[in-house]
Amino acid sequence: MYTNTGKKESLDALLNGNNSKIRKQSLSNELGRAAQGNSKVKGNDTLDFIHKHEVPVNKTVTYSNFICDFRPLKSEQYRVRMTVGGDKLTYTDDIASPAASMLETKLLINSVISDKKARFLTIDLKDYFLQTIMIEPEFMKIKAKYFPDDIQKQYHISEKIAQDGYVYCRIKRGMYGLKQAARLAWNQLVKRLGDSGYKPDKFAPNIWSHETRKTKFCLCVDDFGVKYYNKEDATHLLSSLKNHYNITVDWKGANYCGLKLDWNYQKQYVDISMPGYVDKALHQFQHTKKKEQHAPHEYAKPFYGKKIQYSSPPNKSQQLDSKGSKRVQSVCGKFLYYARAVDPTILPAINEIAMVQSNPTESTNNKINMLLDYLATYPNAKIRYHASDMALHVNSDAAYLVLPKARSRIAGYFYLSKECPITITKSPPINGSVLVECKVLKHVVSSAAEAETGGLFHNCQTAIMIRHILNALGHNQKPTPVKTDNSTAASFVNDLLKQKRSKSWDMRFHWLRENKNFIIYWDRGTNNDADYFTKHHAPRHHKTMRPKYILQGFLAKWNKQSEFLQEMCARVC
Repeated sequence: MYTNTGKKESLDALLNGNNSKIRKQSLSNELGRAAQGNSKVKGNDTLDFIHKHEVPVNKTVTYSNFICDFRPLKSEQYRVRMTVGGDKLTYTDDIASPAASMLETKLLINSVISDKKARFLTIDLKDYFLQTIMIEPEFMKIKAKYFPDDIQKQYHISEKIAQDGYVYCRIKRGMYGLKQAARLAWNQLVKRLGDSGYKPDKFAPNIWSHETRKTKFCLCVDDFGVKYYNKEDATHLLSSLKNHYNITVDWKGANYCGLKLDWNYQKQYVDISMPGYVDKALHQFQHTKKKEQHAPHEYAKPFYGKKIQYSSPPNKSQQLDSKGSKRVQSVCGKFLYYARAVDPTILPAINEIAMVQSNPTESTNNKINMLLDYLATYPNAKIRYHASDMALHVNSDAAYLVLPKARSRIAGYFYLSKECPITITKSPPINGSVLVECKVLKHVVSSAAEAETGGLFHNCQTAIMIRHILNALGHNQKPTPVKTDNSTAASFVNDLLKQKRSKSWDMRFHWLRENKNFIIYWDRGTNNDADYFTKHHAPRHHKTMRPKYILQGFLAKWNKQSEFLQEMCARVC
């Protein structure tokens, strides 16, 4: 990245920079890998360099794009990857391809650490898309200046340069950027692994299992996260893949889907983190911390005793220009992944900013800077998962009329813990969150009870998919306990409330009464772990509650100052 701007350098700049020799070799390797090889790498025969007149008249020719990056965990660290401008091409068939999300990854990690005999490894398929045969070829063009000398000589490029300065290519196999590439590669993988007895689950297609072996794995495009029980089972999967792909294996399972995994099988816990992610992002956005910030958003002071609650007035501060708007949107996108991965404490702030990111103002920019200061203060979040009975538990909460346009915010805290009877006085031990929902309730509701019921409805529907994934991993679920701190909502769902007249929300939320997969019960708000994500609390509250959700070493100094914190840190995640 450029030091002064934080933006990624272009290929042209890198080819003329200090490491130009390394980048030129990487570019040569990429073109050779896509074609028929060069002196360093074996080709995949994915494309042919052709003359312009060889392109059929009825075919659209798209552009090529080169992505440069530094990947320290890869064998070729300085990477140049060529992608196809798929947005210019038309493909009418189904292009949907299952890919594991952060949710499946976290559930699989919990499944591994909760089984003393299980271990975790990761597999990376090299040139996954490039191995897929296309049904019908596509065509693209590459600027002649991007062909290194060795590639020009080997493929006689000078004879194929068109008058417009481009070299035209026939794409015969899947490539990054093509709309159909992921689907074709998926179909091919299903067939190949099916011959060895592996197949995706019917209801959770990102979770795979074997017909006779206990091996389970989730698949994120070309990256496998594998739960195995002995080396024979692991070798069977590796052999099945080696018959068709070049693979790399990490037996320690230390990195997967951008997460760093620190396994402690003996004590049965695992820590997940994303070291360096925040520092790199702050550099990208050229943000310098102004002060220590212990809250990700401004404190919204409650007014107790109000009989009528009104929605917040519209913001009237000056609108940002296009550059400022793009920065707001980039920050939201960048840190939403980080929030879902390891630091859910920033979700309420991102939720509020995202509501106005299409039309941000100076007030929005101030919120962005406060969020970035908070992240600079707490840059290395971790979540710890302890071994459990893999029983799903949900805490549901809502905040009525806390957002513009009379909207309410709902939240859900999903975690895996002991399978035990639930009572008001005894809740299961809290564990690291596998999912934290923090969203705007779509409907404008007329009471706090309706907002709470809407939160229950959303969280229970989300829990249905989690239950399917857990069942696919071999953890059969009994009815899931769902905690709410609103007695009216709990009474409505359990059909204990006698209404004087019909309510409009009966039709939407009647599903909760009829669904037997959930046990919805009431508990006081101080015991509701989702409450943190619905409101804008004071910095003091964030200091107190953060260790409950995030494992972070330097917060140990707070333990000496508060007995309450000592108790919370003992229950961390």
